[in-house]
Amino acid sequence: MRPFRVSLTVSILAFLSCLLLMAWLLFSLLAYQTAANDLFSQKGDHARMLLATFVSQLPETIPTYPAGMIVASSPAAIYAQKLAEDTSFIRLTLLDANGKVIFTVGRDGGDIYQPFAVVTEAAKGNVLLPDGSGIVSVAQVTRNGAMAARAGLALSLSAEKARLHRSKQLFLAYFAIDFILLLGLGAFILSRIVVTPVSRLLTATGRITGGQYGQRVRVSGSSELAQLAEAFNTMSETLLLKDQQVSAQVTALEQANTELRQAREEALRSEKMASIGLLAAGMAHEIGTPLASIMGYAELLGGEQPEQAAIQDYTRRISGDCARIDRIVRGLLDYSRPRTTAVEATDIRTLVKDSVDLLTQQGAFKLIKVSTWFEDALPAVLADHHQLQQVLVNLMLNSRDAMPEGGKLAIRGVRDAGTALSGRPPGCVRIEVLDTGGGIPMDQQKLVFDPFFTTKPPGKGTGLGLAISARIIDGFGGRIAVKSTPGKGSCFAVWLPVA
Repeated sequence: MRPFRVSLTVSILAFLSCLLLMAWLLFSLLAYQTAANDLFSQKGDHARMLLATFVSQLPETIPTYPAGMIVASSPAAIYAQKLAEDTSFIRLTLLDANGKVIFTVGRDGGDIYQPFAVVTEAAKGNVLLPDGSGIVSVAQVTRNGAMAARAGLALSLSAEKARLHRSKQLFLAYFAIDFILLLGLGAFILSRIVVTPVSRLLTATGRITGGQYGQRVRVSGSSELAQLAEAFNTMSETLLLKDQQVSAQVTALEQANTELRQAREEALRSEKMASIGLLAAGMAHEIGTPLASIMGYAELLGGEQPEQAAIQDYTRRISGDCARIDRIVRGLLDYSRPRTTAVEATDIRTLVKDSVDLLTQQGAFKLIKVSTWFEDALPAVLADHHQLQQVLVNLMLNSRDAMPEGGKLAIRGVRDAGTALSGRPPGCVRIEVLDTGGGIPMDQQKLVFDPFFTTKPPGKGTGLGLAISARIIDGFGGRIAVKSTPGKGSCFAVWLPVA
């Protein structure tokens, strides 16, 4: 099972998202802290300024507890009352030199020592409250070089924190918008310069995997992608060239294999025919003498007792079977002994017409429709007129026997520029004899030119007709072949060299 892998776009966008998120977190933390420090510093400066104004309005002589207090009608007390009206005001307290409260103003219920709760006695300046809700500013009041009192002011930071909170929300909104825009723009640019070129390369690679070589890809973008596309195109062209070379070699090998197979078949056939020819010649001579004696004695027996019907029937049957044996012997002799052929220029049209007329006059084609067709300007062939007519007559009679209930027989002649690779004589005429008979089974088509092989019922044929015809055609330097479809008919083709 293939492991699940995310796409390149998702991987790069996820990486960019992580970078943007980390950068935003770092920047937001720094910006928030800086803004908070600035706001708190401004608040502290404001508290220090307010406290300094209050101290400047204190009387020259600072009273001490319990002898005296800062009266409410003093300028400092009036100023403090005005400060208390501010929403951020928490408490203002003044301590005498002994640390006793001699003046305070602030929220009801509040701690009057709150401004001094987070600072030491000698400390001064701005300090945040422990809960972070406010800021405290403490100042010393000196008279004649000595500390006469301490003043402390506490202001609330709620307004500043609300401002910081609003800033944080606004910053989050800005970040979300920027994040979406940057991510969308990054995805678009990434798709144009990386993802689309890589997708084109993947598509072309898939086509090459499917056998469609010669694919070319044009991509835009970085130099690395351009170099990758150029390398891919070079590889694709090389694969196409190699595929063409392999196809050419396979074709050449198939042709060579066909030649070898045909040469082997021809060699086996020639060797087989030669062996059968020698055997047939010996058998013919050995059978001929006793056969002639049998036929002679049968004639004598029939002549001596002409009134005996049974003897006449026996002698007639003996003579008929002997005649059949004689035909077989003569066929064997015709097949085995070399023929002296008078090869000459022979016109195919005239020869076929004469052969068809000869068989038609003998009533061989009573139930068969015969047609002929020849190509215009068909050249003459080199052959023996009588032997070639014997071949044509044999082929037409075989076609007739294949159509006992009638059918169609066609003889055609065409020019065929055959080559040695196809097993045909170069520059030849092809004669085709086609019928609509029952056809020949595929496993028997290679045997029809062997001696004594026949598809006819016993007693109807010797199996020598096609073998003798093949021997005659071979003697002309031609070739004979059969192509048949069972149930549809057969086509015997004869190739003969042009005169």
